[in-house]
Parts: sequence; C-alpha cells; structure tokens
Amino acid sequence: MGDGIHRNVLDLEEFNFTELDFTHPNASFKENGVQFINMDYSNKTFKITEDFITQCIKAIENNELLIDNDKSTKIEVNFKNCKFSNFIIKDQNIKADILFDYDEKSNNLEIAKFIILDSTLGGKFYINKQYSGNNQILKIDSFKIENTNFKENFKLHHTNLSEFNIEDTDFNKHADFFKSKFFKGILIEDKTKKINSGDIGFKAINFKGLALFGDTEFYKKLIVQYVTFESFSHFRKAKLHGGLDLDYSNIQNEMNFFDVEKLDTPKAKNNTSQETYRIIKHNFEKIGNKIEANQYHVLELSKNRKNIWSRIWSSEKFSWTLLQRGIVSLIHLASSGHSSSWMITLFWILVVGLTTNYYLCGYIKLDTIFKYISIITKMDDFHSDHIVFLLNKVSLGYLYYQFLTSIRKDTRE
Repeated sequence: MGDGIHRNVLDLEEFNFTELDFTHPNASFKENGVQFINMDYSNKTFKITEDFITQCIKAIENNELLIDNDKSTKIEVNFKNCKFSNFIIKDQNIKADILFDYDEKSNNLEIAKFIILDSTLGGKFYINKQYSGNNQILKIDSFKIENTNFKENFKLHHTNLSEFNIEDTDFNKHADFFKSKFFKGILIEDKTKKINSGDIGFKAINFKGLALFGDTEFYKKLIVQYVTFESFSHFRKAKLHGGLDLDYSNIQNEMNFFDVEKLDTPKAKNNTSQETYRIIKHNFEKIGNKIEANQYHVLELSKNRKNIWSRIWSSEKFSWTLLQRGIVSLIHLASSGHSSSWMITLFWILVVGLTTNYYLCGYIKLDTIFKYISIITKMDDFHSDHIVFLLNKVSLGYLYYQFLTSIRKDTRE
C-alpha cells in the first residue's frame, strides 16, 4: 500500500481472498450475481481486485447461475449490511456492478474509510441506493476518489461524509449524490486562490451524463474546479452553508439551482464569487425563471460592489474610473438595495419630498409634501429656485425608476 493512501486508512492487515467461503450461509447467489450479507470485515483492509471478481464469477458458475460465460459477462457483487474499516480499489479494471446497501431486516452497513484510486470501473457503482423502500443513512469517515473512470451509473445516496475529496475522475454516465451530506474536504488553505482549510473539492472531473446533487448539504465551501458538465445537472434543494465556487467550471448544458438554500447567508456570500452568482443567474434566465434570476442578480451586484471597493482601498494608484463605479454601486445599494426593495425606494422618495418642502418653506407642511414627491410639479411651486427644482426632479426620476424596477422584477413575464 502506497504512502498516498496509507494516511487515509487504518493500519490493518489485508484481507486474503483465498479465505473467502462461498458456502457460508451469508453468501447467496442469483443470476450473474453474488450477495455478501451481514459479513464483518472491520478487522481487515478489504481490497476489491480483478482476482476477487474472478472468484465471484467461478462461484456463480458453480451454482449454475452464470449466463453466457465469456469475457464480456458482467456480474453483480452486492454487499448488504457488511462492515468495513478500509475498503479500497486501487490500480484495477473491474467489470462488475458493485453495490453497497441495507437489507430490509437490518441496518448494519458500516464503512469507515472508502478509497478508489487509479482504476476503471465498468459496471454500476451504487452506495446506499435510496429506492425500494430504503431510507437508511450511511456514515463514512473518509471518502476519496482519484484518477478513476466510471463507465456506468454512479450513486452515492443519503450518506454522511465526514471527509470527502474527488478529483481526476470521469463519470461516463449519470452521477447522483442525492441527499448526501458533505461535512469537510481535504483542501489546504490558499488565500490567493480563496481556498479555506477543509473546503470540499470536486476537481478535474468530467460529468458526461446527468450530474445530480438534489437535497445535498455542504457544510464547507464547495469548489468545483476544472469540472465539465456535458449534460443536464442540478443542485435542486441543496444547502450550501459555506458558499460555492463555479469560476473554473465548464457548463455545457442547463444547470438547475431551484430552491438552493444558504447562498444568501453572510458566510456563503463572503465565500461565493461574483462569477458564480452570475452563472447561477444566467442558468435561471435560460430556463425562464425570472424571479430566481433577479435574486441572484442582486447577489451578483452586491458582490461586484464589494469587489470594486476592495480594489479601491488596496490599489496603490488612484483610479477615478474605479471610484466612479464604486460611488454608483453605493448609490444603487442605498436607494433600492440593488433594485430589490421598493420599500427602500419609497422611503427615499418621501425623504426627497420632506427635504424639499422644509428647504422651501422653512418647516414641514403636510399638505404640500405630496406636491414635492411628484415629478410633474411646476417651477412656480419651487419659488423659481432652479437648482432645487433640478435636484428634486433628477432625484425623483431616478427613484421612481428604481421603484418601478424593484416591483417589476418579480412580476414581469
């Protein structure tokens, strides 16, 4: 076992597959398949190898359940309610469906360390598939996939992952992470790349089929870096507590973020980039969801304002252009919450009317306030004060525009 994975596994003796007893009552067979039920491998390091699959094929054949015995025959290996301290696939080319799930009569499936490295998996790979009445939660302490090619569908369902990392991996068909919770990654802090210690990484991955993150939960920042989404993908109802980074992703098809939660919290906003909010906004616009698109447009503008002022304060050379942009962004925030709040705009319309009234009359006269919040008031009402007239009309024109924009954003077709 190489140093690269030794730090991620418990120091246990490797399981010897010559000790496999296919006559054990907890080993059962079906057509092109073998099930290991309630087996305890927690005192060994369990490695799936091509030799192990060959043994399974022979056992299925001995039970006269192997169909079309040739090199293209694909079998199913199912671990039901089994316990593993270390489960490893390394440097293998496995042509079998591999499944980990619960038996309806028990809930003893346990996996402490789960590692797949430098391998090709030619069959379906399902962990805790949430169909057929199964709703059990699986817990995995450490989950790591590197330099691996999944030829068929991959499912990682309803699993609490204390530590997670995946990189340099191809999913040729569908990849589904339904209801899984990701508590921490293994990324190292890098301030220049805006990576925090423990951020969760999906790096250098090709999702050629569906990429499904429905009902998932990420407790640290999710960094999707050098990842290509060739087909439809969705984060429907996902909770992204630590923020999201899609800056270096390649999205070739629609991506659905409907009902995503936590991306508007202070922590998430601090960790999520302007470009990520723009990507999410753009994908909502593509599917015609104007209401959600507007919400992320506000977040994009808010992030843009912070970026501008950060550049202004950190720059050694004064930039008049940058300062103008910064002032405009602040006015836009103060006047309407970046076109998101008609109440803020209405407040400022009243302020303009009250201020104008007080300046011209020397006191607040309630019966004339509405005269000074109207954009059609004549010059005579301003005591021929052209400057006040101009400031009043310019301010009200801008504010009425923001008022209409903030109302229209959630009502337009």
